[in-house]
Amino acid sequence: MTESALRRIFDKTTGHCHFCGDPIVFENRGWTAKPRGHWEVDHVIQRHKGGIKSAENCLPACTECNRLRWHRTGGGLRDVLLLGVLAAKEIKAGTRMGHQLKELRTTRLAQNVLRRVGSHKPSPR
Repeated sequence: MTESALRRIFDKTTGHCHFCGDPIVFENRGWTAKPRGHWEVDHVIQRHKGGIKSAENCLPACTECNRLRWHRTGGGLRDVLLLGVLAAKEIKAGTRMGHQLKELRTTRLAQNVLRRVGSHKPSPR
């Protein structure tokens, strides 16, 4: 995409993620180890679902939100958000389910770290 097309996409939300509303910086595009303020082009209708590759079908999304969205539609993303709200409530209340969810979160985060660093395991301390 050209720089001018990227600027048009960025300007649609006046420099904010169209999901969470956090500010993003035009020059900070793509993934980085500390993605705060970085953004990516989000296809409103995903390309594999027939969406076009033009700026008209795109909005700016912070890297964190865009990576969480993956292949989800708007409705699918709302389901994830609702379930997240319910899970957070259970965790905060300290219910049995909340404890199970905390364990699942811990396991998943550890798996994510391993995926990012490859198949090698950290050395024991």
